[in-house]
Amino acid sequence: MKLYVNPMSPNCRRVAAVVYHTNAKVEFQTIDFGGKFDWDAFKKVNPTGLIPALEDGDFKLGESNAIMQYLADQTKSDLLGTDARSRADVTRWQCWQLAHFGPASDTLLWENMLKGMFGEGEANLDEVKQGLEEFRQHAAVLDKHLSSNKFIGGTHVTLADYSIAANLMYAEPAKLPLLEFPHIKKWYANIETLDAWKKSTPPRA
Repeated sequence: MKLYVNPMSPNCRRVAAVVYHTNAKVEFQTIDFGGKFDWDAFKKVNPTGLIPALEDGDFKLGESNAIMQYLADQTKSDLLGTDARSRADVTRWQCWQLAHFGPASDTLLWENMLKGMFGEGEANLDEVKQGLEEFRQHAAVLDKHLSSNKFIGGTHVTLADYSIAANLMYAEPAKLPLLEFPHIKKWYANIETLDAWKKSTPPRA
C-alpha cells in the first residue's frame, strides 16, 4: 500500500498514527507543497486532489477517516471496535469530528496560524469569534464525555481518539481554549504518550 501524505497536515497525521499503531505495511509518499509534484497524475488516485490518499493495488481511497477504517480492517485491529455497537460508536465520533469539531478547530487554525504563514493577512476577528463559539460548543460535549471515559471509546484507544486528537496538534498557535476543558487536556496528554502518536509527530509540531 502507498499512502500520500504531508506530515504537517492534521488529516495526514491521524492516518499516520493508525499506520504506526497497527504496523500496517504502508509506503509513505511525502508530498512537499513547495516542490514539484504531478498533481494531474495524482488525481487518478484521488480525484479531489487532496491528501491523504491511499493506493492499494487497483483500489484507491481518499478521506482520512475512511482510510483509517480501511487500515484498521485490513490489519484486523480493534481500533474500529470489536462488535456492531462499538464500531458504530467509533464511526459516530469520527462523523462528529468531521462535521463539528474539525471545522470549528480548522477555523481557528486558519485565522490564528495558517493565514499569516501563507501571507493572507491578519486574522478576521469575526471569524475568530464565530470559531471560538463553535469550538466551545462542541468541546463541551467532548469534555463531558471524557469526564467519565479515559478514551473516547471507553477503556482503550480507538480510531475516534486519533481522529479527534489530530485537530489539537496545533492547539497553542491556533489559540484553542483548551484550559477551559480539563478533561480534554487530560485525555490529550494521554494520547501524547502513545508510541504511534509520537512516531507520527511532524518535524515542527
